[in-house]
Amino acid sequence: MRYFWIGFICLIGFSSCDKEDNLPFDLTAEGIVGKWELYQYQGNTGADDYRTPYEPSGTTITFLANGKLKSEKFFGCTDGEYQVADRNLTVLLDCEGEVPEKSYFLKMENADLVMHPKAPYMCIEGCSFIFKKINS
Repeated sequence: MRYFWIGFICLIGFSSCDKEDNLPFDLTAEGIVGKWELYQYQGNTGADDYRTPYEPSGTTITFLANGKLKSEKFFGCTDGEYQVADRNLTVLLDCEGEVPEKSYFLKMENADLVMHPKAPYMCIEGCSFIFKKINS
């Protein structure tokens, strides 16, 4: 009888729902394809944490399936390429006057895409850009 209960508990443990099975998207190059709008900025002044209101900003990034991106008002450049590996986004921009390569750590909060700057513009006290998917 003891083996029955041990087996039963193991079966329940292995068959339970995996939390990541129900995520709205994957933090991969394929998972972030679509148009995303900046809805909120989170940062720290050194003394206090703050968040901007959660609302549409008109600032967008469109990740295309071929590894290209289109940006409106976010990077200071409209075209570029991107790569995603291990929840890290690397952006290669196609314009003068901007740092050609930027890196972000990706995170998911509810159904939002959260981008934390890594390089070259890291936030000493921490910051993040929170995007909402507005279409596929």
